[in-house]
Amino acid sequence: MASVEAARAIAALIVVLMHAANMMNVEHLSGHIGMGRVFDFGYVGVDFFFVLSGFIITYVHYSEIGRPCMIRRYIWRRFSRIFPIYWFILLLVIIVTTVARLATGKPPGFEIGVGDIAGTVFLLMGDGEPKYVGVAWSLQYEVMFYVAFCALLIHARLGAMLFLAWGVYVLLQTAGLAIPKLPFNLSHPHCFQFLAGVVVGALARRHPLKTQPAMLWLALLVIAAATLFEVYGPFERHSAAGRIALGLATAFVLATLVGLERQQLCKTPNWLARMGSVSYTIYLGHIVFISVTYTVLLKLGLYHSLPEAVVYFAAVVVALTGTMLLGAYVELPMVHALKDRFTKRHPAPYSTKVGA
Repeated sequence: MASVEAARAIAALIVVLMHAANMMNVEHLSGHIGMGRVFDFGYVGVDFFFVLSGFIITYVHYSEIGRPCMIRRYIWRRFSRIFPIYWFILLLVIIVTTVARLATGKPPGFEIGVGDIAGTVFLLMGDGEPKYVGVAWSLQYEVMFYVAFCALLIHARLGAMLFLAWGVYVLLQTAGLAIPKLPFNLSHPHCFQFLAGVVVGALARRHPLKTQPAMLWLALLVIAAATLFEVYGPFERHSAAGRIALGLATAFVLATLVGLERQQLCKTPNWLARMGSVSYTIYLGHIVFISVTYTVLLKLGLYHSLPEAVVYFAAVVVALTGTMLLGAYVELPMVHALKDRFTKRHPAPYSTKVGA
């Protein structure tokens, strides 16, 4: 679905814009968040990704629900989607960081200890924040979601009841009721966002979701209102209430886009859809490209002599160009190769795009 890919591209873009501004806030660079903090809201792109994750997993694997024999295939497809390019980016960041330290006369160092392997290399929840690739904290949630989805594959009805209870529990936590938190962050509002995406994915498989183009404008107003509520509302940023609002709004946007796609009422620029197809690599790798760009401009004496906007957008362009090339020539070929290797013996019940 081109429009869903485009939405994913926009979500990745606003994360890049936010980080490019935030990374200026060190003493030897600008000493403040760049561009007047206008992109402070960019973190909501991650909330969008959580809802999108639930939607895509359910939409792609819907025919496998209630079929335990498909768990092996499901796990392989999820593994091939998330880990190979993550490990590639992780290795790239380690190399760049080590070279930078050596170039400045510092010992190379190595941040990953034995206790960090589970959380950093295998993205397991509860084993500490990932090292080197900071945004990989969200991938720990992804891995947890992948495992949880197996409940639906094992038994459709019981899995659905479990997911319903899970969502209600998160809402009760958000309401401030004195109930114990679940382990592995299972009661975090990000889980509700994932579950909201699961609902949209299931509805998209079972119903036509017909809508009109005017509904897209309403959906955009809803997501804008939810963003304003999260960023400038009565609660602190990253509040549970804000994330619930973003989850519901994003689910509405996705349902609208699916309905428009089904009726061929949504025209999406090809370049934006292509950008969306590699948005995972953009999300994983943009920080290292921004950091290298700022460092090079500083060493050349250009960082402080050029206008801040020029420096900022130079870093954004380099980050997008570099990560999109990695996505096109590293991520997508790896995904194709790994998926094909498995599905030659176990053909999929229906075809899907690499973006899934």
